[in-house]
Amino acid sequence: MIPFKKLASLFIRTFSKPVANIIKRYALNNNNKRSFGRRIVRNSFIFIGNKYHALDTYLERASIGQSNQQIFIKPLTDEAAFMKGTDLFSDLFIYTCVLGLPLYEIIRQSNESAKKEAIQDEKLHKLSKEVEELELIESKIKEKQLQLAQLDTKLIEQISQTSYQFQQQIQNIFNDLNKNQ
Repeated sequence: MIPFKKLASLFIRTFSKPVANIIKRYALNNNNKRSFGRRIVRNSFIFIGNKYHALDTYLERASIGQSNQQIFIKPLTDEAAFMKGTDLFSDLFIYTCVLGLPLYEIIRQSNESAKKEAIQDEKLHKLSKEVEELELIESKIKEKQLQLAQLDTKLIEQISQTSYQFQQQIQNIFNDLNKNQ
């Protein structure tokens, strides 16, 4: 059987960089056409680029001990912020594709194993109930066998008493017959 999920994962990993570059080019080539969608994409990348620049600068200054001071971070030009934003987006897109698919597979497998475990627990619970029921039936059978054995001994005693009484009566009848003759 062909592992379609693994092939799809490989396909997405292989083409994530070109797709990220296509998105980047789409945003870069908006000078000719000022459509609403392209402006939103461009402004979003500029915003992301400036926020990334501010975070990067803050972390850089914090690493050298200047984080306690009130620092003014000059925003980048629109082109520089746009380039930084598109680079960050393309890297995030690639890492999301590369890391997201294995994480999805791990989560899916853990869910499947949890379902299998739940099914096995349910089967085990049913089997334990059946074992308890069988043990109860077995104890009832033993109780009935004991009662039957007691009845057998009583019946044997009654039969032997009846047989003895019958023999006595027959003996008495023969004795009476012998006396009368």
